[in-house]
Amino acid sequence: MVYAIAAYTITLGVLALYWVMLEFRRRESAAELARFGHGSSPDPRSGFNVGACLLAPFWMMKHGMAVPGALLLAPALAVVPLYTRGMWIPLIFVGILPVAAGAALGFVANRIGVAHTGIDEPAAYLATQLPWALGGIFLHTVVLPWVWYFSHSA
Repeated sequence: MVYAIAAYTITLGVLALYWVMLEFRRRESAAELARFGHGSSPDPRSGFNVGACLLAPFWMMKHGMAVPGALLLAPALAVVPLYTRGMWIPLIFVGILPVAAGAALGFVANRIGVAHTGIDEPAAYLATQLPWALGGIFLHTVVLPWVWYFSHSA
């Protein structure tokens, strides 16, 4: 089992990091080219926000939506007791809320983030969102799988 989790962690973690860094560098270089008059500047409000998708409750709390973020954190935290008690039907219904909210937030988070921070410069806004994406990838590909493994091996 440890080999499967290690393979999952390494493979998905590296692929996700590669994708996020490629997207960050692409948008950063497009903004730099636009600064020198070569092409148009990318809109910081467009695109998918990986950090907001993977860390939805915390991202919402940090970007001016404290109450909805706290309300979303409640079902995310309720997943653990439902799983440990083997309550599979409620787990499916409660667990789908953070997943669906995170996916929906990923598509609109850049608009919300630009409005909340007031940063219209694409490179500067992307620099604020990169730690969120890296943190979400680290949480979902390293921390959660190993916590799950060690909680079941004891």
